[in-house]
Amino acid sequence: MNMHNYTRLIKHFVDSFVAVTGVSSLIVFPGIVQANMNFGSSNSSGQTMLSQSTPGTISPSPGTTSSPRTTTPNRSLTALDKQFMTKAAQSDQFEIQTSQQALKRSQNQEVKNFAQRMIQDHTQSTQELTQIAKKKGVALPKDVGQDNKPLLTKLTQSKGTNFDKAYLQGQVQAHTKTLSNYQNYLKQGQDPDLRAFAGKIEPIVAEHLQMAQNMVGGTGTSGTGTPGTGTPGPGR
Repeated sequence: MNMHNYTRLIKHFVDSFVAVTGVSSLIVFPGIVQANMNFGSSNSSGQTMLSQSTPGTISPSPGTTSSPRTTTPNRSLTALDKQFMTKAAQSDQFEIQTSQQALKRSQNQEVKNFAQRMIQDHTQSTQELTQIAKKKGVALPKDVGQDNKPLLTKLTQSKGTNFDKAYLQGQVQAHTKTLSNYQNYLKQGQDPDLRAFAGKIEPIVAEHLQMAQNMVGGTGTSGTGTPGTGTPGPGR
């Protein structure tokens, strides 16, 4: 083989090799490019998922935050509790309103002294009961109640010495009912606050009743009891 033929053979071999290498690159490189693309996409997705799971970016699910607990203040009150509070408040209003009339209309100083004592004591009991009622979410009545309205009407229509008599008789009747209300609650009531209140006020109501009875017996005189001083008469 001469030199010229040898050179052509070498060139042909090189050209063939280059051609094969080029085809191989077209076959191999797309796979590599696709793999790189897939890796980039996967990496991007991973970064997206990571950013979504970053603390502080997740919205809390509804209901996960517990709301403050609320209580119903009067949920444990029984019908007896409410009845006692209502009657006690109405009796206070009756005592205060009728005694205010006595201060203005009576000509008897002892009757006026008694009336002043009624206003003082029943205003105090009203304030204490109002605090308890507010604590328990109960609205107390501001009127004298249906049971006491006839006595209030009778007193309003009375004049002179008849007024004093009507006032004192009304005090006896009203305090008798009020004392029964307090004593009944102390026997059957269970609420601690109301029992403490009833235990404190019941002796005062009993004293008022004794004073009124003594004054009725003396037609405006209190016997050995002295209105305004809290000194009970006989039998207390």
